[in-house]
Amino acid sequence: MIKSRVILVDDEAVIRDSLGEWLSLEYEVLCFSSGEAFLNAINQFDPDDGIPTCILLDYQMDGMNGIELQSSLQSLNVNFPIIFISGNAKKADIITAWHHGAVDFVLKPFTTVQITEALEKQFNLLKQHLLQKQVSNASESMSQLPITKREAQVLALLGQGHQQSEVSKKLGISVRTVKMYRSLLKNKLNLNTLMELARYYDQHRKTITKIAGKI
Repeated sequence: MIKSRVILVDDEAVIRDSLGEWLSLEYEVLCFSSGEAFLNAINQFDPDDGIPTCILLDYQMDGMNGIELQSSLQSLNVNFPIIFISGNAKKADIITAWHHGAVDFVLKPFTTVQITEALEKQFNLLKQHLLQKQVSNASESMSQLPITKREAQVLALLGQGHQQSEVSKKLGISVRTVKMYRSLLKNKLNLNTLMELARYYDQHRKTITKIAGKI
């Protein structure tokens, strides 16, 4: 099972070490001592790798502060949810963070329960979003091929090298019906030979398999 990822950016070594060690029991944790250090490593993160990722970001740090790092990430189109942590933030600071897109703000000294609740809230939202995206992508992929479920099943079996008589037995239909579907596929997808059909199947294997379902 893939662990959710927490990126902890804080210039206090005590916070990084203690909080990072505790969070690592549940999450994949990457710690950075400054905004600059995180930006230097940003290329190792892929926002589309499917791993739910959340940033725990110290609001006030030496050098680049939290708001400046947040703005830099936005300019790079890196949109991981950001939970700010701070020991002496003012109300105006919190409002500024919200306006820049922060999803939560936890004041120091905080408890592990507060951090866990804030993270889990965001990870649950991220997982729902990823699931919706996967369903949407699957539906979009299916809509890109103008074939029915049965046509996809015939296409898959023929593409795998089965003879029409074998396809007939596997699907519980007559050879004549298999030939009919083969003709429909030829007209719909312009697949005039079995070689073209096999090549097409290899190119669209995942989508065809999704449409065909269990054979």
